[in-house]
Amino acid sequence: MRYEYHRYEGKVCVVTGAANGLGLNLTNRLIDEGALVAALDIEGDTLGKEFGARRDKILCVTCDVAVKAQVDDAVTQVVDRFGRIDVLFNNAGIIGRQSLLDTTEEQWRRVIDVNLNGVFFVAQAVLRHMVDREIHGVVVNTSSVASAIVSPNTGAYSASKGGVSMFTKFAALEMAKYGIRVCAYGPGTHVTRITEGTRNDPERCAMFLRNIPMGRFGEPDEATSVALFLGSDEASYCTGQTWIEDGGNCLF
Repeated sequence: MRYEYHRYEGKVCVVTGAANGLGLNLTNRLIDEGALVAALDIEGDTLGKEFGARRDKILCVTCDVAVKAQVDDAVTQVVDRFGRIDVLFNNAGIIGRQSLLDTTEEQWRRVIDVNLNGVFFVAQAVLRHMVDREIHGVVVNTSSVASAIVSPNTGAYSASKGGVSMFTKFAALEMAKYGIRVCAYGPGTHVTRITEGTRNDPERCAMFLRNIPMGRFGEPDEATSVALFLGSDEASYCTGQTWIEDGGNCLF
């Protein structure tokens, strides 16, 4: 798809989980729309390979969002480079595929640490900056259709994304008085690296497609279009909600 929008001219945006999947697509689209972007990801080498040709528009920072000290350092680097942060796309996330009885403590904690604690750490650091500088900014958290429905062997992931949606409501309530919006969007199953386990398993893939009325998986562009709308001035009266984008999966 090709879009001719320029909603982010002059904006400084942060994208976590920027090295692949929806974060990669989102980062490239933001640059195309005129933004300066700080791309954060634990895969620092991948960031360099993906964005090496766009160095004038981007700052690549290696960061594990589950480690608060790394998050605080990354946000400092962004402000030092660009002077401000206008929009945060809190996108980093992982998935685990274990049954409830087989999930280990380490597996559970890692998913919660990245998907939920990481969202909190990054949002808190960026929101403090926005409040201190009186920036009427926006935070867009990546939740999931899994915040509303569940599928087998995704307990930690569903719990983490349900937490993201509720944290979004809480943050929106507290930040509204500062002129800051906090939204979330909930992608369904898209053609990204994180869904390869589902899409490459014939039985699981067929189960998912049976439960998607549109009969197909989403494309990254379709998900990031929702995120970009929520982060833009077009959504200026939207805050606190999780916008589900799932091909109708939640209808079942």
